[in-house]
Amino acid sequence: MPTPDSDSQQNDVPVILGTLLIAVILNFALYGYVLHQFLCYLEYRYKDSFRLRAVLGALFLLHTYHLSTMIYLVWKYCIIQYSTFKMPRIFLWPFSSSPIVTGVITSLTNAYMINRLYRLTGSKIQMIFTAVPAFISPVSAIAFCILNWTTAVQPWGQHGTKLFSALLAVEYISQVVGAVLINGLLMRALHKSRSGFLRSDTVISYLIRQAIQTGLFASIFSIAFLVTWQYFRTTNVFSIFAMNLGLLDTIAIMESLLSRETLRERIENPNDINVTLAKQVQPAVVDRPST
Repeated sequence: MPTPDSDSQQNDVPVILGTLLIAVILNFALYGYVLHQFLCYLEYRYKDSFRLRAVLGALFLLHTYHLSTMIYLVWKYCIIQYSTFKMPRIFLWPFSSSPIVTGVITSLTNAYMINRLYRLTGSKIQMIFTAVPAFISPVSAIAFCILNWTTAVQPWGQHGTKLFSALLAVEYISQVVGAVLINGLLMRALHKSRSGFLRSDTVISYLIRQAIQTGLFASIFSIAFLVTWQYFRTTNVFSIFAMNLGLLDTIAIMESLLSRETLRERIENPNDINVTLAKQVQPAVVDRPST
């Protein structure tokens, strides 16, 4: 975002507010898909543990709060103050709370993935190793918001920009590192668990593909946010990635939970062939003696 005293900033008001509106519309669409996933989860009545259901409930409440604050921003900037819009000297509370919400959502989804990794490998070293970058994100997000709310440092000043950029870089880089470590180790453990049977290996391949999708899209959005924040800050494009990162994590988690019925059907399907070509015995070829 530009500085408040910039003359060119007033000419960029449609761009700044337009990208904010696009970010909220995308957030609204992704929230609708997450809501559909939660309703499907409730309909299937899975007998999951109370801790897992509590995490899912917390994710849904966080996304609901986040969408509500984004709608408030659009109402305030795009409707009430559109004709007299000027960049604030400090972040408004809905905007500055967004990194905290994203950090907490990422931590909850990473905790779910770390638990899956631990149950698959039983390695406490890997669990601790992956938990460190996974939980740095909310700490740096909280520091970001405390700095904005309690100090006189201006986010758009020279010193404020460097300080705020450093905290945001720590938050989103730790998200990328955590996603790569968790999903990389999970794919490695799944690959090692291949049994050589076609039916089970098909399910494992599906789980590996899910792990790739879980880390890939979240990492792309985190890197895109850092690039747009650093080089295209005056266009406010970074808000498109920052506001929707947490929803991608939740969609991936809910997709893995809802796919359990499909995987169970694949395993129990009697029409599947339970052998692989590698283990088939090839008929011997006997050369006839020449006469």
